Amino acid sequence: MWAPLNYPDQIRPLPLSAPGIPQADDRDILYGVPSCAPLVQHELLKAVREQMPAVYSRAAREIGLSVSRTQELVERRVEIVSAARAIKLARLIAFEPNSRAVFGEAGNNLFDEMNRDFPRVIKSTIRNLPRPMRIRLALAWTRKIAHGFAGSVNQIQTEHHRQKIALSVRNGVFSDRLDTLGGAHEYYRNVFGVMFRELAHVDCEIKEIRRPRVHLNQCNFEIVCEA
Repeated sequence: MWAPLNYPDQIRPLPLSAPGIPQADDRDILYGVPSCAPLVQHELLKAVREQMPAVYSRAAREIGLSVSRTQELVERRVEIVSAARAIKLARLIAFEPNSRAVFGEAGNNLFDEMNRDFPRVIKSTIRNLPRPMRIRLALAWTRKIAHGFAGSVNQIQTEHHRQKIALSVRNGVFSDRLDTLGGAHEYYRNVFGVMFRELAHVDCEIKEIRRPRVHLNQCNFEIVCEA
């Protein structure tokens, strides 16, 4: 409750136009946007620079992104940033004919970098464990770091059926719009491909599950492991 107006030390609400209050056109302040690791925008931008030079220039001009800027965040070991710029970049990428290749490259390289923080003791011994245990450990680690590559509100769900695993990423970054949903599938498919290959040491095929009706904020996969 606000203090009565006649109190000498009253607390008064500030109008939104008051100095110091972030304005709607401030590109650094976006409300209701998930957070993620700076590696997401960094790896996405590196792939764009290599495969889409025109989009890279546009991203620098319109979003204020450059590889040198994102590299600085990574080197400073900043753990979490707003996903707003990565999402805006994804929307620029989505309209290019090779958009899936860019999303896939980013997902592959990003998880490979995050994998470096996997506990070395476990990494050195995991090969000697039974395959089901290797898969469980790898999935547990992936869930632990998922806020970094999939955003702060993500949910990863799995169901195991003998040689198959049904995996779903809910509310992950890039999956909230039709124009970026296809890229999101390629991005997560590559993320989990690296996880199974490098952490679980399992050869598998990851297939995108296509449903008759498209659902936003969902990326569904079937993972078939070799016997």
